[in-house]
Amino acid sequence: MTHVQVHVGPHGRIVIPAEFRRKLNMEPGATLVAYVADGNRLVLEDHRAHIARLRGAWRHLVPTGRDPLAELEAERAAEVQLDDAELLDDGAALADARALLARGGRAPGAVQ
Repeated sequence: MTHVQVHVGPHGRIVIPAEFRRKLNMEPGATLVAYVADGNRLVLEDHRAHIARLRGAWRHLVPTGRDPLAELEAERAAEVQLDDAELLDDGAALADARALLARGGRAPGAVQ
């Protein structure tokens, strides 16, 4: 691995050496994620690679076949339905909304 010194210029700017840009297939306008690692290292990472790495790191928390975003949206929609039923003071709609919310917003018989 090649190591080079880079200098911080006006406004905190640095220039990524051409050798590195070529090796990373980095084009002008590329989006990078910058973060500090180990308390003293500045890391620049391609944003797509960063997202893929994070998804891989957290993948074990989401069971296969589940869509947490869809589940959250369904739950929020059920909460809105419950609020509407409470405002209308509609007993039947209130019972339906409570049952829907108890299922996490999933329709009866929906697979979890």
